[in-house]
Amino acid sequence: MEYLLIMFLVIVTIFLGKVGTWFGFSEVVGQLFSGIILGSSIFNIVQSSNLIHLIAEIGIFLLMLNSGLESDLKEMKRYIKASSLIAVMGVLLPLITFPIAFLLLGYNIQTSIFAGVVFSATSISITLAVLSEQKKLATAIGAIILSAAVIDDIIALFAVTLFSVLVGGGALGINSILPLLAFALGILLRKYNFSDKIGVISTKLGNSFFYPVFFGSIGLEIVIQGLGDKITAIIIFSILAIVTKFVGSLWGAKISGLDTRVSSAIGAGMISRGEMALVIIQIGISSHIIDNYTSAEFIVAVIVSTIVAPIIMKPLFKKI
Repeated sequence: MEYLLIMFLVIVTIFLGKVGTWFGFSEVVGQLFSGIILGSSIFNIVQSSNLIHLIAEIGIFLLMLNSGLESDLKEMKRYIKASSLIAVMGVLLPLITFPIAFLLLGYNIQTSIFAGVVFSATSISITLAVLSEQKKLATAIGAIILSAAVIDDIIALFAVTLFSVLVGGGALGINSILPLLAFALGILLRKYNFSDKIGVISTKLGNSFFYPVFFGSIGLEIVIQGLGDKITAIIIFSILAIVTKFVGSLWGAKISGLDTRVSSAIGAGMISRGEMALVIIQIGISSHIIDNYTSAEFIVAVIVSTIVAPIIMKPLFKKI
C-alpha cells in the first residue's frame, strides 16, 4: 500500500509541477503544493515515512550531483572577480539581516542563525529558464549569474554543513554532508568524457521519480493550519528574502565595475531560493536544528521568493 501511495505522490507532484509552469511559476512551486494538498494540511492521503525520507535523500544526492556536473569551473574563472563579489555580497546581507530579524521576532539564536544560512542560498533553475527564454543564457551576464550562483551555493553548503555539525550534535552525520559530497563528486566527474551520460541518466531518474518525492515530501511536512498567527512574520521573511539578495548582489556587481542596469538584472537573477534553500531546510530538519512547524515558515518564504523572482527578472533582463 505504501508503494502505491508513493507512486500516487509522484504522479500528482509531476502533474502539479507542470501546472505551475503553465501558470508561469516555477515547477518546484507546483511540486511543493502537491505535498501540502496530499498531506495532513488538506486531504491527509499520504503521510511522511522512513521510505519516503530515504527516497528524498537520494533525490537530494542526485540534485546536488547534477548541480556539480553542470558547474563549469573554466567558465567561472573568466568572471571570477565579478562572480565572487556578487556571491559574497549576496550571501553576507541575508546572513546578517535574517538573524537580526528573527531575534527581534522572538526566535531563538539557533533558528535565527540558521535562517541566515537558508536565505543566503540561491536557486539558479528559475533564472536559467528566464535567461534561456530571452536568449541571454550564452551571454556574459548569463555566465556571471551562473558563476555567482554556484559560488553562492558552495558557501551556503559549507555553512550549513558546519552549522549542523556544531549545533546538531558535533558529529558529521550523513544527512549533513551528503549534499556537499554529491556536489563535489559532480564537479570531479565533470572532467571525464562519461560525465554527460551520468548527467543524462541522473537527470532522468531525478525528474521521473526522486525529485518529485523530495519536493512532495517537503510539502507533506507543512501544516498550514498552524501558520495563521505567523502571517506577519512570513510577510517580513518574504520581503527580506527578496530585498537582501537583490540589494546584496547588486552591490557586489556595482563594486566589480558593472553598470547599474546590468547590476540590477544580476541582483534580480539571484533572488530565487527554490531547490537549494529547500535542500538546506531539509538538512536543518534532519540535524534537529529546526522542527517541522518552524520549517513551514521558511518554506512559505522560499515559495514567495521563487514566484516573485521571474516577475522582477523579465523586465530587467529585457533592458540589457
